[in-house]
Amino acid sequence: MLFGKKKEITPEIYSEDFCQSCSEKTKRRYEEGDYIYGSGLHCKKCMSSNTVVTAIYGEYPEEDTRAKA
Repeated sequence: MLFGKKKEITPEIYSEDFCQSCSEKTKRRYEEGDYIYGSGLHCKKCMSSNTVVTAIYGEYPEEDTRAKA
């Protein structure tokens, strides 16, 4: 289609948690209510609840995994 509407690609949103006990960084999917320097989930390495959200960002899918139109 010459003048067809392009399909909009939305990024996947991630949060990064930092454990203040063991310094482990964990990337996970963003959850409603996450905010920078808010409390994160329990650390999977040391099971501490002393984690902080240090980053929230989006990543676009890889070029080769996108469906070609």
